[in-house]
Amino acid sequence: MAKRKLSEKYNDSCIRIFELLKLFAQGEAQFSDVIKLFSKDKEHISQISNVILNKYLNTLKIFGIKIRKNKGVYYLMQMPFSISLNKEELRTVTLIKMAQSMLPEGKTKDSVSEFLNELEKRYDFDTKKLSALITPSENYDLSFYFSKFEKQIATLEKYCQDEYLHDIYYNDEEGNLVGMIAVPQEIKYHENLVTLEVYNPRTQMVFEIPVESIRTINTLDIKFDKDAKKSYAAVEFVLSGDLAKRYRLREWEKTEGIDKNGELKVVNKGEDINSLMVRLFKYGENCRVLTPKYIQKTILKRLDKTLKNYDI
Repeated sequence: MAKRKLSEKYNDSCIRIFELLKLFAQGEAQFSDVIKLFSKDKEHISQISNVILNKYLNTLKIFGIKIRKNKGVYYLMQMPFSISLNKEELRTVTLIKMAQSMLPEGKTKDSVSEFLNELEKRYDFDTKKLSALITPSENYDLSFYFSKFEKQIATLEKYCQDEYLHDIYYNDEEGNLVGMIAVPQEIKYHENLVTLEVYNPRTQMVFEIPVESIRTINTLDIKFDKDAKKSYAAVEFVLSGDLAKRYRLREWEKTEGIDKNGELKVVNKGEDINSLMVRLFKYGENCRVLTPKYIQKTILKRLDKTLKNYDI
């Protein structure tokens, strides 16, 4: 049986459906903008265009896409993949909005704003009605500790956008002043902690430095291609016992599986080195670091300090 050849008119209609949906996907659309899609002569909006528009709106309705018109404006009320949120979930979204408004201008604030906009576009009709009734609560304290570092964070955000290496000096966990030439990548917000994630090209490692620990940071006249694929040094460690059987690989880890001795060799690339060491330290006797050597030495040093806390 020969395939039916689709007409040019049929193809145009399909394209028009997607153009209309793209317009509505912005959340709301003016009638004048919508009707222009269906008028051959853009200087003259004909009565026929209104008839054709209604046919397309009915087509969208058949596929579960609900559109409402109010005072010359079309509103996208529901999509087949709409999200339904209850009151408590919407309060959480409101808290995120409040937190976003307190962030300094920069990449993080823009990303959160974009996420919230995309989320609200997907609300179903009932969620949109409920959302209009939710007001910010004054019972939540969103004056995060990092508000006192607002200016410093704003400056660091700019460093994350440029294309230069930076000479960074900060205090480590023991209070020692440490220097590093690295590429600022991103500001990260944790509970009661803000860190600057940097990439060290020499060690090919990622580090998160608490913002409050940074003493000086100077831009060097050395460009670094941020778009180039970064190489990450591998940290190899072996897990044993029950931990080897129940260990869940992170997305930046790989393994060839449990060997004949019941051990699991893991290769880790790209994780913040400090976070990784804390995690490995928690595994105790069921974890052994193979490479690099300096991580072995750092873990041994931490073990020695731990033992000194006990008068044995």
